[in-house]
Amino acid sequence: MEELWALKAKIEALLVAADRSVTIPALAQCLDLTVEEAEVALREFEADLLGADRGVQLRRHPQGIRIEIKPQYIDMIGRLLPERKAKPITTQALETLAIVALKQPVTLADINSIRGIESAGTVQTLRNRKLIAREARLGPRREKIWRTTQYFLDSFGLASPDELYKEGRMEEVFASVYSGQMGGGQGAYPSDNGLQEATETQ
Repeated sequence: MEELWALKAKIEALLVAADRSVTIPALAQCLDLTVEEAEVALREFEADLLGADRGVQLRRHPQGIRIEIKPQYIDMIGRLLPERKAKPITTQALETLAIVALKQPVTLADINSIRGIESAGTVQTLRNRKLIAREARLGPRREKIWRTTQYFLDSFGLASPDELYKEGRMEEVFASVYSGQMGGGQGAYPSDNGLQEATETQ
């Protein structure tokens, strides 16, 4: 196997260039390594990034791995690149996002029924923010169904949607919904962790 320092440099170059999630088998193939060898190099690279002198970190999730900016630097980058700074989410949108996260896949009719009001505009806003995505059509009426995206998981620091079912996690993520602060105003700020664009399922 190639020298470890050289492999780590190549891994960094590939992940930065990809600017999206990469599977470990794909990375291994590109580097002419076995999956086990690639995992060894990745663990070493991941440990390096945990140092206080590094501004990025390795993020693992079910779809693969990628490099992200460490959370403590997000605000600083927002000052340099204000166009990338996340705007606050209204509590109405946060309520709708919570419904999608818990009930997915879910139709607009389902969301309207749960909320008791027409939610098409809010759903479109969440789609524009890349927090939810249209997946397919369901049932005889061929209704659009909605799911949360990888960008949603990254923004709220979740490894997978299942993490929402851990004790207290749902309340933590959707604090303003569970505190009863509905009906206007500004809600939570997603961290925009990694300032990555999500790939939306069409």
